[in-house]
Amino acid sequence: MFIHQIPSFIPALLPRFTWSKAVDRQIYLTFDDGPTPEITDFVLECLAEFEAKATFFCIGKNVVENPSIIQRIKAAGHSIGNHTMNHSNAWKMDYDAYVDDFNKCEAVFNQLAIKSIGFRPPYGRITREMYREMDNVILWSVLTGDYNASLSSSEIISSVLPLLKPGAIVVMHDSVKAFPRLQVILPAILRYCKEQNFVLSAL
Repeated sequence: MFIHQIPSFIPALLPRFTWSKAVDRQIYLTFDDGPTPEITDFVLECLAEFEAKATFFCIGKNVVENPSIIQRIKAAGHSIGNHTMNHSNAWKMDYDAYVDDFNKCEAVFNQLAIKSIGFRPPYGRITREMYREMDNVILWSVLTGDYNASLSSSEIISSVLPLLKPGAIVVMHDSVKAFPRLQVILPAILRYCKEQNFVLSAL
């Protein structure tokens, strides 16, 4: 069974990381793994239609390959965060190499005058060194699972909508892998949030 909501004991054990935000009526939609041609454009069009702001945790190499898309994200008033240069897995490399990949992504952002709002580790995988040493790590409270081909769009929608509460940080992916489900669940989430009078903000 896919777990869409982070169990409350995990944020309690790791309070240095950001898992949600205590605010009135605001929800934070986030998109990992882009920018991706056409798919990120679809996301931006949907957000604009609902006058919603969001946060994009971008892979550095994708930013290098798609500089015009990252500028559209920036121009639309969305936030941008670091997702490493190469979607690195913290559990499969030493800490120094991992930090180097993080720094390479930061360097790309600096070259394009992009201010990063924080860091999201790929796969949500963290280590003791990361917890000790890295600041402004942003995780999530709701994981849609849009990347999971074994989940249908309708299953995701029925599971995720009840979890959309003020302060929630929600993960989706502007990636090729996730798009078959993203293109269905994103409009549904946006409509639901509008009906509930939630404010969709960037982190």
